[in-house]
Amino acid sequence: MALRRYNTEYTPPATLGLIIASVAVAMLDIANGGLFERLLWARGIDIQYGQYWRLLGAAFVHADMMHIAFNMYGLWVLGVIFERLQGWRATLIVYFVSLFGASGLTMVFYDPMTPVVGASGAVYGMFGAVLAFFFVKAGGRVSGLWEIPHARMLLVWLALGVYQSFRPGVSLLGHLGGFVPGIVLGLYFEQRYARKLDLWHTLAVGMTGAAVVFLCVFACVPVTRSSWYSVRALRAYESGELERGDELLAQAGRRSRTKEGAQLLYVHLTVWRRYHQAQPKQYPVSVLRWPLTHPRGITEPDSAGAWFNFVRDPEDDSEALESDSFAP
Repeated sequence: MALRRYNTEYTPPATLGLIIASVAVAMLDIANGGLFERLLWARGIDIQYGQYWRLLGAAFVHADMMHIAFNMYGLWVLGVIFERLQGWRATLIVYFVSLFGASGLTMVFYDPMTPVVGASGAVYGMFGAVLAFFFVKAGGRVSGLWEIPHARMLLVWLALGVYQSFRPGVSLLGHLGGFVPGIVLGLYFEQRYARKLDLWHTLAVGMTGAAVVFLCVFACVPVTRSSWYSVRALRAYESGELERGDELLAQAGRRSRTKEGAQLLYVHLTVWRRYHQAQPKQYPVSVLRWPLTHPRGITEPDSAGAWFNFVRDPEDDSEALESDSFAP
């Protein structure tokens, strides 16, 4: 059962725990030269390879100190409000459902080679949950939010956040993927507290949960995407199943590769397969995983020409590499 409204004497353990965990990871990341960021950031290709923990872990690493400071400030302000209203269990539910909603949505629609970090999606979930509380208090009227001083301040803050979300390097989809589940869950918990739950509130929560699960599953197993078949081909080549890898790579070639990362991965594997048997020293099995995030990280291009070294090999025909006409 929720707490009896806003209890200023209540120390919010869930909010404090989440902040401590995020700051601790940030400190460890700095001490280890960005190791934890590379181990936990979310990239489509890494997740499709089987590193599913990144959907969760990405929320606990940040790009820089300003990034984590801004997110933790937002989490503290919003988390304390919501937790003092609804308790720690509801807070953790909103936070993690919003987190997975943000991760799933970004991984489904972003380039599979684009890394995503930060807790902002989960924080926007808390934002939506607090706004939902004020929405109920305003009699279910959006216009009524402006009449409540605290809600009015949150709306201004939200407007600034939306503006920032359109800036380069900021994940608009991540913020949206967290904000929507936060609103739905915030309404649910507030109506439950008021003993006014009905079928529609329960159905909305069920549909939101199902959508988040679908997004996360599809992010891990995007069976319609070229990158998925390329990653499976990579794993087949790693295990020595060359014929199976060729079949999977052919399937990848028949699918659209509008995202640059999917095209680079496909070309990387195709060139490797073309020359592996003839030049095993230059194209060993060990370099197949170069496009993936290594535990120790690849922070800058190497002498061979970056992660996708085969794509930039000066001995290869650049025009041929850019076409879809070649095959293993």
